[in-house]
Amino acid sequence: MSEEKTVKEGLPNTIEVIVDDDKMAGFVKFLKTEESTPTFSKEQIIDELKQNSIEFGINETAIDKLAKRPIYNIKMKVAEGRAVIDGKDGSVEYFVKKDAEYHPEYNDDEDQKIDYKNLNYFQMVKKDQVLCEITKEEDGIDGMDVHGQVIAAKKGRVPSVPTGKNTELTQDKTRLIATCDGIVKFIGNTIHINEMLHVTSNVDFSTGNISFTGDVTIDGDVCSGFSVKSGGNLIVKGVVEEAKIEAAGNVLISKGIFGGQAGEVNVGNNLKCNYIEKAHISVGGDITVDYIIDGQITCQGNINLAGTREVIIGGEIQCKGTLVAKEIGNEREIPTCIRILGDKIIDSAGIEASQKKLEEATTQLGVVQEQQNQVKTMLLNLESKHSRSDVAAIEKLEDVKKELAKQSEQLQSNIDQAKAEIEAIEKQSYTEYYGSVAVKRKLYRGVKVYFGDTLFQHELDNLEHCKLYWSEDNIVNGAF
Repeated sequence: MSEEKTVKEGLPNTIEVIVDDDKMAGFVKFLKTEESTPTFSKEQIIDELKQNSIEFGINETAIDKLAKRPIYNIKMKVAEGRAVIDGKDGSVEYFVKKDAEYHPEYNDDEDQKIDYKNLNYFQMVKKDQVLCEITKEEDGIDGMDVHGQVIAAKKGRVPSVPTGKNTELTQDKTRLIATCDGIVKFIGNTIHINEMLHVTSNVDFSTGNISFTGDVTIDGDVCSGFSVKSGGNLIVKGVVEEAKIEAAGNVLISKGIFGGQAGEVNVGNNLKCNYIEKAHISVGGDITVDYIIDGQITCQGNINLAGTREVIIGGEIQCKGTLVAKEIGNEREIPTCIRILGDKIIDSAGIEASQKKLEEATTQLGVVQEQQNQVKTMLLNLESKHSRSDVAAIEKLEDVKKELAKQSEQLQSNIDQAKAEIEAIEKQSYTEYYGSVAVKRKLYRGVKVYFGDTLFQHELDNLEHCKLYWSEDNIVNGAF
């Protein structure tokens, strides 16, 4: 900023009006000469300022002091403009890290050991979790120079809100939250929450164990000693080898499962894979597989062997639905067990009604027994006094005691009756087997097929093209 400039001389050779180059300050200088010492009134000074177009920010107090006690040959500030206040830019404070910034947090103990199987490799968030906080822009305040000209304030920049897939702003638009559980993914500066976790490699020491509430896709293998937990469906494009798998939905394993000593697979719905070897598997739906070797399998649905081999050799399979295979067992008679699970048929409504009666009678009996104890205590207290005046009270309590005894006896009878009803209903229950075992080619000798605890007798010969099913409390061998 340059020093100043003289705008216009007022009264000749007596007063000078000066304005800064930025027009934000106005001054007057009283000129004193050897010939004259001029004086000015407040009104004269203000009039000189206005004649020089100074209209804003005039300090009348300072002018009044100068009029009363003039100072000569020194410029004195008598007007000041209003400084401009620029607006503030809006901003975004992130509570999640961008992909390049996110690294697993290692929980080192005193020995500086790291559990490389639990790296928390992916940045996961929960529904309604705050992803970032938005500070809105602020408007500026316009300034004004001493000539009354407006100086426009710079407006604050509107923040770029990173709203992406599965995110939304709160009602006051100050926070961005996740609308579902998922994985954080940045595209530019935009936050997206993916409900499916996509692992583009093996699950091994580079990723650690995987635990995700949604669907999971793994492009490689699940390596020995690691685990994958999915709250939805799971796709593994490689093999699962001596690993632990848990999924609430369907599981597709492109190659197969080798369980080994520690492997375990739990599937909420259907399982489809190429092969199963030495694996402990529990499936809530159906299983589709080419072959099973030494599997320990429980399936609540159907088991369909489909592929080039379609065989079951060794192990024990429990199935509630229909099991279909080309061959079960082999010529070496490796122990193989197939067990069809049944449904217990029972009068559930009758059991529930009798159970309710049992609970009500038991509760009432407890109340009556408490009352009996109170009456017994009162009688003991009265009898210990040996007072004639208490005879009537004792007789009344004795009557109450007898009545409570009758109620107790009746309630106990109700309890015994309810228990007898439950026992009778349970004796009338039976198990129905809706599943079957169908063999397209051969059921080898040595394979044991059970429906519940009932064993199908066929140890002496191999069976071909057979279908075993339950009918009228017996296992029936039909053609297939």
